[in-house]
Amino acid sequence: MDALTPVEIGRKMDALAIWDSLLPFNWIVKPAGTVFPYFCTSLKGEAPHVKVRFLMLEGWQTFHDYIHTRVDRNFGVYSTPMEMPHFEMVVSPAGDVHIFRHDPGYMPRALSAKESELCAKVLWEAYGVMMRLETDQKLPLKYAAEKAMFARIQDASGNWVDSPMEIPPMRPYVEEISFSKASIAKAKDMPIAEGYQIELDFRLIPNVMTREERARCAYELLAVNSASGERVFSDRTSVVPDAGLKGMWLAMPYRVLERLIEGQRLPSQIKVTSGRVFRLLRFLCHELPIKLSLHDRLECLEEAYGKSR
Repeated sequence: MDALTPVEIGRKMDALAIWDSLLPFNWIVKPAGTVFPYFCTSLKGEAPHVKVRFLMLEGWQTFHDYIHTRVDRNFGVYSTPMEMPHFEMVVSPAGDVHIFRHDPGYMPRALSAKESELCAKVLWEAYGVMMRLETDQKLPLKYAAEKAMFARIQDASGNWVDSPMEIPPMRPYVEEISFSKASIAKAKDMPIAEGYQIELDFRLIPNVMTREERARCAYELLAVNSASGERVFSDRTSVVPDAGLKGMWLAMPYRVLERLIEGQRLPSQIKVTSGRVFRLLRFLCHELPIKLSLHDRLECLEEAYGKSR
């Protein structure tokens, strides 16, 4: 294994041609000296460019968030696994293999030399698990009765062993949103424009990024007039390191309030398509007499976002 790069190991994994049977399973690889366990899981790719994505999710909190987001796409603040801290191997239909580092709010980047060494260890053990799966389909569920996950753990001597890793409870997820009393008072003095409704969303804008050495992803808060489709306001932002992805999302309702104040009138209704945006804006609509409604699709809003890319 020492002579193989992560990409070479990835090609061996792809050659097994068992990705479909791998999709239901998750397991852990924890090299010696690493703080976090790495959770191995696979996702079908987006045709025609990606055959499969093999994720190495970093740490229990990330794994808990990943599972919850798979069940409920509006849970927490992650819009896509791309935003979670992890390493990712991408395999194309032609068998090309690429490996990236992902961090919340940042664009994927190439691996450093140290990260490449770590990924080689994780992928080699994952390759071994995949080979064993060909004859033992229940291997990743080996310790399920113990409320534990199957793990490949390296000891201080460099030896790898099968071991159960107990699943810890997830920390309670809490969202706290606050508004300036002065801003709320100013908004309450503004008129409600009857019949004036807006469609609003806050989302990741694919393929748009900052121009920095470590490029950050771009997110857009966009509101349009429900009747005319005209833009009411549009703000683009990116994560601030101190606040992170969650801080950016929790600041969204306050940004909406400030833009409404700038417009000098309040809509009678705000329409949204995201359960996450709906959940966070409820804090604002508790303060102001604005109806908030959730919809499957809003045509004017989608058309406006289509022009943003």
